[in-house]
Amino acid sequence: MYQMLQKGEWLIADTCPKLIEAIPTRMHDDKRPGDVRKVPGDPLDDVADDARYGIYTFITATEKPRELALLEQCRLHAQQRDLTSALIHSNNTTALETGRSPVRLPGRRR
Repeated sequence: MYQMLQKGEWLIADTCPKLIEAIPTRMHDDKRPGDVRKVPGDPLDDVADDARYGIYTFITATEKPRELALLEQCRLHAQQRDLTSALIHSNNTTALETGRSPVRLPGRRR
């Protein structure tokens, strides 16, 4: 957290007063390098932990698997009751990934 703040990789908005209060009060844990010492009963511990977990989630996030992204897009079309678009989107995505030409509907030009 501290390194990210120093490098300008993480900014804290002034709308997060508890986090701004919590960060300077955290102490490194001598028994666990890279971790922060827990202070029983300190409500700012939770605030600092939440920020650390959020950062960790952000920096370890991976790209959605292709299949999941396609499923979500098709599900969105289906929820809008546009099953034709869902099928066309699915077929076009699959075609492009396999090197085939996407589906073209008769009478439509781009």
